[in-house]
Amino acid sequence: MDIKNHNTDRKKPVMRKRLRIEVFIVAFVGIVLLVFQYFRFVSKTIYEESVSHLTEVFHQSDNMLRELTDKNLTYLHMWGENLQDISNEDEIRDYIKKAQADAGFLDFFFLSADGNYKMTTGETGYLGLQENMEEEIRQGNDVIANAAVPGKSQLLVFATPRSHGIYQDFEYDAIAIAYENADIVDVLDISAFNGNAQSFIVHPDGRVVIDHSSESWGNVYSFFGVLREHSDMSEKEINELLEKFKAGRTDAMLLKLDGKNYYLVYEKSNIQDWVFLGLVQADIVNASMNSLQHSTILLVGAIVFCIAAFFISLIIQKGRTDLRKKDTEILYRDELFQKLSMNVDDVFLMLDAKTYKTDYVSPNAEKLLGITVEQIHKDICILGKLHPEESEASKKNYLKEIKVYEQKEWDFECVHQKTGEKRWFYIVAMGSEVNGQKKYILVMSDRTSDWKMNQALSEAVRAAETANRAKSTFLSNMSHDIRTPMNAIIGFSTLAVSNIDDQKRVRDYLGKILSSSNHLLSLINDILDMSRIESGKLHLEETEVSLSDVLHDLKTIISGQIHAKQLELYMDAMDVTNEDVYCDKTRLNQVLLNLLSNAVKFTPAGGTVSVRLKQYPGTVKGSELYEIRVKDNGIGMSQEFVQKIFSPFERERTSTVSRTQGTGLGMAITKNIVDMMNGSVEVQTEKGKGTEFIVRLPFRIQAERHHTEKIAELEGLKALVVDDDFNTCDSVTKMLVRVGMRSEWTLSGREAVLRARQSVELGDAFHAYIIDWRLPDMNGIEVTRQIRSLGDDTPIIILTAYDWSDIEVEAKAAGVTAFCAKPLFMSDIRETLMSAIGQSQSESEDLVLPEAGSDFRGRCILLVEDNELNSEIAVEILNEYGFLVDTAENGTEAVEKVKNSTPGNYDLVLMDVQMPVMNGYEATKQIRALDDPALAGITILAMTANAFDEDRKKALECGMDGFLSKPIVIEELISILHDSLQD
Repeated sequence: MDIKNHNTDRKKPVMRKRLRIEVFIVAFVGIVLLVFQYFRFVSKTIYEESVSHLTEVFHQSDNMLRELTDKNLTYLHMWGENLQDISNEDEIRDYIKKAQADAGFLDFFFLSADGNYKMTTGETGYLGLQENMEEEIRQGNDVIANAAVPGKSQLLVFATPRSHGIYQDFEYDAIAIAYENADIVDVLDISAFNGNAQSFIVHPDGRVVIDHSSESWGNVYSFFGVLREHSDMSEKEINELLEKFKAGRTDAMLLKLDGKNYYLVYEKSNIQDWVFLGLVQADIVNASMNSLQHSTILLVGAIVFCIAAFFISLIIQKGRTDLRKKDTEILYRDELFQKLSMNVDDVFLMLDAKTYKTDYVSPNAEKLLGITVEQIHKDICILGKLHPEESEASKKNYLKEIKVYEQKEWDFECVHQKTGEKRWFYIVAMGSEVNGQKKYILVMSDRTSDWKMNQALSEAVRAAETANRAKSTFLSNMSHDIRTPMNAIIGFSTLAVSNIDDQKRVRDYLGKILSSSNHLLSLINDILDMSRIESGKLHLEETEVSLSDVLHDLKTIISGQIHAKQLELYMDAMDVTNEDVYCDKTRLNQVLLNLLSNAVKFTPAGGTVSVRLKQYPGTVKGSELYEIRVKDNGIGMSQEFVQKIFSPFERERTSTVSRTQGTGLGMAITKNIVDMMNGSVEVQTEKGKGTEFIVRLPFRIQAERHHTEKIAELEGLKALVVDDDFNTCDSVTKMLVRVGMRSEWTLSGREAVLRARQSVELGDAFHAYIIDWRLPDMNGIEVTRQIRSLGDDTPIIILTAYDWSDIEVEAKAAGVTAFCAKPLFMSDIRETLMSAIGQSQSESEDLVLPEAGSDFRGRCILLVEDNELNSEIAVEILNEYGFLVDTAENGTEAVEKVKNSTPGNYDLVLMDVQMPVMNGYEATKQIRALDDPALAGITILAMTANAFDEDRKKALECGMDGFLSKPIVIEELISILHDSLQD
């Protein structure tokens, strides 16, 4: 009986403690729920009051706009009636001038139903209304719409129909007045909210009529475009709002734009189908209410905190006495365990099985894990946070399935939190029960040194296996790609020997041998380029480069392949204001040729390949960003292959690609060169639909090459651009404006003829036509014929991406003045316009290679070459052009021959570099050191298979005058010899 009472007495304090805790929890939860309900009530009240206030404010602004609209239409009706009674033009101008002073509009138009207008000043043009007004005017309805007039800002036009009016021989169907949008916006200014309110007038589909916003969204053309780009609304919510606009609903809502809360109020306007929108930041509208809400939150929070603090203090006070008794005992045990754990490489942890919070950690954790004991106690599930961020193991819970008295073991990878070093531990985890609660006890043993040793051995094995695989892959690719042209060379050589008397066949075989040899050379160059890139020996050499020349040369180089595969090639330049830059022209050509050759190679006959160059502002002063897009509609690539397209020797294995020759190095070289130029390359492709490569490169511009763009003879004259591509029209129009001309454009040949006829009739004729050759409704030559039939002798320039030699006779007969090739740059259009008015700016002289045996008779060359076959080829070529050739087999022999000669015996030395006895570099140095200045100064040209930039520099440094790479290209050899002997 005494034992039972004793046990009962021990349980009473525990029961009282639990009861106090339960009462505290119930009270705290009740207070929190009460505060939550209060906050919901306050938020709802704020929203309703704010919406009501905003609706009233913006409704007043809408009424002001409606009054302005009614006033202007009333004025128009009144002026229309009065103008019918005035026949004198001077009186009409005075009347309209007085009306303009009274009403404050910008311009007055006599307007035809098709959009053409005439002003009181006699100025004519075309009013580009956004709405289809012709039907409305025919039906006698008033029209209010946005309009665009070249050279002016966006206008809002009010028009009312008039029947059979005539002013200065111009028949008009309506009269109209126009305001700048800025004038209309002044009407919508809202003084409430300190001028922070914004408003829009839109059509039901979201197109903006009037923009009165202060946000940095640029020119807003569609309100729903702003929502899609800047709000957090889903497409479904945006479509629902669109339907409300179309239904003429009046409502309000709260939305988020660029991370800020806004009130949106909208209502159907009585003006046509317009919808009035109002936007104000929620913080501005709710400023006063938010202050009240904030004060309430502070007050309630203080009350809750005081109540919670009171209950907590009671519980803490009661627990202190019990804890103080156990502190001494725990202190002794901790001291003993700490001394032991500091001398071992094992970390000991105890975790709560429910929360995974650390109850205990040995003091050596900071040394082995790099994290303090205090941090471990604060973090929940410390094991997951010790893993590397990319590790899958960080998401795996090893402890969950361990039961009480069970044990589990595993390897654990972690990151030392101070040094960042990866370490590996062997973990033994045991389930335990302490005071009725499940715990996990962990022993983490450091095995980093053992793991590193095993890892080093494994990596050595993998490296050896990878090297073997890479070698096998390389040999397999090269075996196929090199044997293919070699097989053609050997086969056609055999056939040529067998048919030596058949000149036609032999010529055909030799052509195919030359083609295969060039392909084999390109394969070898790719391999050498790739090896030099990987070894870091490839360097860029910036020179003055004209992007216009680069693209035109690229078009010339690739045109043969384009015609051979029956493809369409489109090249254009957009917004290129700086075409003269500094860059490595050779490497830029290599990048573009790789991309364009690939596009041609993988596009079947009848396909299209396009190249587009566009200039963007640079991020560094003095530099601009140039974007080059190479696009085709060929076979495309799989997304799996796109991930490794820039890796060396990678080619997609399909039945189509496998029949196409290549090393798989072109894209790897391209990527490396682009990276070296501090640029980027992007791939967009879809299987069966084509591929687009987007290269972006920053180039320094040649500021000193910037010349005055305006052409005095053409300044103020009007030109018409005709092209079915809007981007081309826009680009050419901008260039014409920069040379000083007034420019218009159209996408249709028929409309071009119509505009030409109207310009002649109205006395404001065009002074230049720039017409695309291939238009959808009629070609440029037919447009030229019809314009000439009007008696118009204005210069007509045909713009084409094709070779115009086949149509030149027909075009000249039709009246074409000149041709201009796409892509069109500023320098091209200046040169063409100046030529068209008879003031060509420059004349280029092409280098014409001399005919065999014509220029070099009596000239003597010393050929230094150790390879008998190479020497024989060079002698034959030189003899054919009239040279006398003496030979030497090594550098020593060459030095002796020059030393023992008299000045004038040799005009030039062709020096091989790699030779036995003495190489070409050393031989050149010894020749330059001869006592006789005439012999020491003889022209020496390197002729070597070492074709890299550093080889060229080394040749020049040792005293050589020029550089020729093997295999010998006859045109290049004769051209350099011609220049050297001329000097």
